[in-house]
Amino acid sequence: MGMANKAWRCNGGVLVNNLAAEILHQQNPRKQLSPKQRHCSNYLPWRRRTAVPWTLVCGLLLFVLGLISLFTGHVVSNIEWYSHRLINRNWYYKTVFLDVNPKQDRRNRAPIDIWKSNFSSFYYGCSNRGPHYAPPVRERFSNGYLLIATSGGLNQQRTGITDAVVVARILNATLVVPELDHHSYWKDESDFVNIFDVDWFISYLSKDVPIVKRVPEKVMRSMDRPPYTMRVPRKSEPGYYLEQVLPILLRRHVVQLTKFDYRLSNDLDEDLQKLRCRVNYHALRFTKPIRNLGQSLVTRMRRMAKRFIVVHLRGLLLFEVLLVASDASSGLTQGFEPDMLAFSGCYFGGGDKERHELAQIRKRWDTLPELSPDEERARGKCPLTPHEVGLLLRALDFNNNTYLYVASGEIYGGEETLRPLKELFPNFYTKEMLASEELKSLLPFSSRLAAIDYIVCDEGDVFVTNNNGNMAKILSGRRNDEPLPDHLHPVMVLLQTVDNG
Repeated sequence: MGMANKAWRCNGGVLVNNLAAEILHQQNPRKQLSPKQRHCSNYLPWRRRTAVPWTLVCGLLLFVLGLISLFTGHVVSNIEWYSHRLINRNWYYKTVFLDVNPKQDRRNRAPIDIWKSNFSSFYYGCSNRGPHYAPPVRERFSNGYLLIATSGGLNQQRTGITDAVVVARILNATLVVPELDHHSYWKDESDFVNIFDVDWFISYLSKDVPIVKRVPEKVMRSMDRPPYTMRVPRKSEPGYYLEQVLPILLRRHVVQLTKFDYRLSNDLDEDLQKLRCRVNYHALRFTKPIRNLGQSLVTRMRRMAKRFIVVHLRGLLLFEVLLVASDASSGLTQGFEPDMLAFSGCYFGGGDKERHELAQIRKRWDTLPELSPDEERARGKCPLTPHEVGLLLRALDFNNNTYLYVASGEIYGGEETLRPLKELFPNFYTKEMLASEELKSLLPFSSRLAAIDYIVCDEGDVFVTNNNGNMAKILSGRRNDEPLPDHLHPVMVLLQTVDNG
């Protein structure tokens, strides 16, 4: 390398042919060379006029290549492919490129285990309190009591409970155990204590916010008016709560926030985001009877197969039961609501009957925009059908011996809609198939049934969903919060569109 640099300097930055220099010297031996010329053996008097710099050559090549790629669009796109064939295969290439491109270099790699991920060890929980996290205010020194009325199905209410804890922290308030929704479509009469372990909830968050089961009688007797009730806008910033809610709380001592779903912004500081994770993934633990029943279903699946996939289907429920829904608020809730198809504006191949029912349902809400089912599907706004979910799993190389646990309510179209998925995966199970007798006492309580599905979905080896709803988001975060070696991460496979062509 040193000799090459020296030759480059001697020739004025121009490389010439050494053979040509030797021939010229033989033809004119009498010409005396200066010391600098003798040091540079390939010196030529005319080298600056005839030799072409490499920088110019490379520049012209790049210019021509740019023109070609501009008009064809093919050359540049293949550069990466050629570079990977020419360069040595380094650690990054072997661990990242080959995982993303499994067809590359099959001869030099081990068989892929579709049940595992090489990157699961890189996932870790981030819910621990920071070093400068301030201790919570004590109940008697807090700014007042915060009552929360949640809204929607189980997982939408779960999101509201999570945000309620964060809002109590922002306001330096004492949180009263939230009240669950009894009035939306499901008419589920379950209270917080029927679904979640309330004592665990209070003790786990004792270092974050003070939580009580009810407002003390002494405080209630001292109030000359009922608690102040208000509804805050969706996605409100912490500043809104400090400016609009805190003054009322200080004046009235007890404030109730109603329809509390998605009422807190996602733009929060790191400590508050970590608090969200602590609440959602750790503090909200189901009651022991629900946990035991959910684990028994997992055990029954494990007895049949060492590994199984859990599939969450949403947005495909029966239309007939929708006729009992009375207002728009019952339709805007999360979970297995039967009017989700109508709100999505999607079409699932049910013929004229389905199109007529969708149109009639949508007419009940004047605020719904006109939507084209074909355009919505092309935009990736429609949930996958059971058949499309089956095609997706087969494309991922899961064979028909794979065991499936399907979490959903009644599917629109019934067995006819599920038939293609069952043909692709005959080992098809639901909670009703695994524990029909044990579930009889829970049939009137949709939130408790959803909690059973939640537990099995959390324990499955692979979690697949046909939607991007609350349950899918919460489970994806939950499974990534405590990754296990036998789980596939990311665990949620969400396909927006399926090309059947």
